[in-house]
Amino acid sequence: MSRYYGAVAVKGAGQGPARRPLARRKATRDSVVDAALRLFAKQGYLAVRVQDIAREAGISRATFYKYFSEREEILAGLFERLLGAESEPDSEALGITGSTEVRITALLVSAATKMLEQEQLARFVYSLPVRHSALLRPGSTATPYVLQHVRQLLEQGMNQGDVRADLSLDLLTLHVHAALEMAMRDWAEGNAQDPLGHLRNLIRLAFHGIDG
Repeated sequence: MSRYYGAVAVKGAGQGPARRPLARRKATRDSVVDAALRLFAKQGYLAVRVQDIAREAGISRATFYKYFSEREEILAGLFERLLGAESEPDSEALGITGSTEVRITALLVSAATKMLEQEQLARFVYSLPVRHSALLRPGSTATPYVLQHVRQLLEQGMNQGDVRADLSLDLLTLHVHAALEMAMRDWAEGNAQDPLGHLRNLIRLAFHGIDG
């Protein structure tokens, strides 16, 4: 497994009084994610418990649960580092028009490109033995913005008749997201030399199946 310790500097100085509580909250959240990364790298994901992460971060379990409802939600913190803030542009903002497939492909390729710029962290995240579908539960506040946009684009496509409407939106979202996760996992495990090309092929397969 790749090693990533991921300590990051958190800006706190120069914040106005109204911003300081938010800055402290972000600093604590980042500290918990850093602690989890250190433990995952040393002990392996499955061996690390919530109480271990809390102890490493110097907080109580109760404080941990103020920031993360469960261990898997730390993945959301890792995606925030890989992908940036939730205000990142969607495929329309990138100037992409066309079918739902074209727009989702552009969105996911853009997200994968950004993740690949942080190769060490990306390899670490996609080597963890946990399925990222845990972040896709309806109503989850931990769902990364990219996956929220995928869902929105699929819903638009269903309403416009561009995407089949006889299946649930949740199932379609999981199906498309699986293409991104598989492409990135194959790359992290050394099974895909061209992760972006691999991703495009998997998205095409998600939309069109294996029929000739």
